Amino acid sequence: MNYIILSILIACNALNVIQAQDITHNLPSISAQKAAQHLGFLASDSMRGRNTPSPELEKAAEYIANHYKSLGLSPIQGSYFHNYTLERLHLDTPTVCILEKNGTQLPLALKDDFIPFEYSGKQKVHNAAMVFVGYGITASEFSYDDYASIDVKGKIVVILRGEPQSNNEKSIFDGKKNTKYSRMTSKIRLAAQKGAIGMIIINDPLTTLRLKPIGFPWPSLYPNIPADALPLSRKRQGSPDFPIIHVGEKVAEYIFGSVDSLKSLINPIEISLIPVSKDLSATVNSLYITLTTEKVPVRNVMSMLPAEEKTDEYVVIGAHYDHIGTGKPSKPGEDSIYNGADDNASGTTGVLLAAESFVNAKHKPKRNIVFVNFSGEEKGLLGSKAFVDNPPLPIQQCVAMLNMDMIGRNDVSSLFIGGNTRCKELITLNEEENERLFGQDKFTLEYTVENFFYRSDQASFALKKIPVIFYFTGEHEDYHKVGDEIEKINLEKIVKITTLCIHTAQKTANLEGRLPFTSMPGDELQE
Repeated sequence: MNYIILSILIACNALNVIQAQDITHNLPSISAQKAAQHLGFLASDSMRGRNTPSPELEKAAEYIANHYKSLGLSPIQGSYFHNYTLERLHLDTPTVCILEKNGTQLPLALKDDFIPFEYSGKQKVHNAAMVFVGYGITASEFSYDDYASIDVKGKIVVILRGEPQSNNEKSIFDGKKNTKYSRMTSKIRLAAQKGAIGMIIINDPLTTLRLKPIGFPWPSLYPNIPADALPLSRKRQGSPDFPIIHVGEKVAEYIFGSVDSLKSLINPIEISLIPVSKDLSATVNSLYITLTTEKVPVRNVMSMLPAEEKTDEYVVIGAHYDHIGTGKPSKPGEDSIYNGADDNASGTTGVLLAAESFVNAKHKPKRNIVFVNFSGEEKGLLGSKAFVDNPPLPIQQCVAMLNMDMIGRNDVSSLFIGGNTRCKELITLNEEENERLFGQDKFTLEYTVENFFYRSDQASFALKKIPVIFYFTGEHEDYHKVGDEIEKINLEKIVKITTLCIHTAQKTANLEGRLPFTSMPGDELQE
């Protein structure tokens, strides 16, 4: 093909961090036919939804690795696989919660009165004070802090799910949308930072008709749930190991007197965003969760295109290749396979196509290009977290990460971009390539998906202060449903997004200097 050579001077930012002269060569075009081939394998019924872990996920891993080998891409540290270990959690006995007030104990019934969350730890708590801390949020950019006037060190915190004013379109917490502060993991990490030794979670009575404990649906509590539908976790140094339980109306009445009293207590938060944190008269006599674990080996898949100049630095192009497996049909013959054609066979296909285009290019980039397919994304970004925590290459040498997740549906001309607040210079490069490559047919780029940011693998890299781009075409009616099938995928859109991704990656890899990074408030609370 004809190669268009453009000389582009990348402007310095305000601090003169970047000084780059980038000669961009169009990479070889991408084939929709090959996209169909990859998608047809990954999202076929025979792959049974590529659950983490499953034999079918391993088949997908082998397929991806064999593709990299066939292209002649290099293994990393002698392997095309990045191995890590998860723990499958089983709720066991004894699991106990006994509250106490005015010398009278209230033993709680497991399942009816309380249910542990999958985030719960194994530490035992005895004779601990309880503190109500509202929604358990500290959001400096909104001047809101449930912990501002209360000491929770060595105590159990009682926290409401969600965030303030969740039914108010004008709420500073992004209206009715959930922000990062509503995430359980954010609340757990903040409580641990403040010195709490356990958490009791109650649904927000202002938005919930009935307060009922749900926690995690443990198979040991619910016979109709498949025995293998168990949570997976990855132990990280410094992760909180305290008990975390979900309670219902009985406990709310015991702690606050009545549900109406709880509603009255939190009204100042709802009306004026005034925290109402307070010490409670009830205490925890005993609280401990018994969890047994089994080791589960899992793999990410990876390869590298070696650079010509800056051989110690690299750009990552990634996507998760797992999905959520199969369900239980409600009647014979009903489809029960969650094929995950868009989520995320589409993004995985994009990475495979990107690898082939880079291999066939006449000019190698200045920095290494690393292709990574993550497992465990649907279980909480487990694969990408493992990759950045135990990287096969020094993570500080990663100059950018471009992630494709769900890139095959919705309006053909629209494309959501995440990560724009953390490195505007990378976003500018992407916008320039969108204009250069497609002209009048360029994507309409939308920057309204920050509420999805921590739900895909670029977040793991951003938390290591690495500039990222998140390519995403939006949710749809088939999200995490059996209807996410191959025939609904727009192959040309996958090709077009991948084309934009690889040229932005190439341009980033050819910069003389490194891109800057700006952390966002709340990043320190994410895992």
